[in-house]
Amino acid sequence: MRKTKGFSGFIAGIFIFLALSGCGGAEEEPGISRIEWNNHDVRAEQVVTALVNGDFTIVAEGFDDDMSRALDVSGLRKAWRDTVRAAGAFNSIGGTEYFTHEEYEVYNVVTLHERRNINTRIVFSEESKIAGLFFTFI
Repeated sequence: MRKTKGFSGFIAGIFIFLALSGCGGAEEEPGISRIEWNNHDVRAEQVVTALVNGDFTIVAEGFDDDMSRALDVSGLRKAWRDTVRAAGAFNSIGGTEYFTHEEYEVYNVVTLHERRNINTRIVFSEESKIAGLFFTFI
C-alpha cells in the first residue's frame, strides 16, 4: 500500500509541475495577433507582426502541408529568434513589396532592426496558405 501512495504522489507531482510550468506555451506565445488569411493587402505584414509578437503558433497554422512537414512551431520560433538575435532589437516594418511567380503570391516584408535589417519573404499558395518562409539580412 505504501508503494502505491508514493507512486500516486509522484504522478500528482508531475501533473502539478506540468500545470505550473505552463506546458501549453502560453507565456511564450501571447496570442495577440490576428491574421486575415484572405485579405491579400494586409496578411504579409500581419504574419511578420505575429512573428515579432512571438505568436508562432498562429503563423504555423497558416502553413500548407509541405511547410508544416518542413517546419514546426518550435523550429519557426528558433529560426526567428536566431535571426532577430543577430539583427538586434526590432524597430519597425520598413515596407512591403509584392509580386507573383506562377501560381504563388510573394511578399517581401522588410523589418528595421538595431544592427541589421531583415527581409522576410512569405510565399502564399492559391489557397492562401504559406508555402514558403525565408529570412535574409539586407
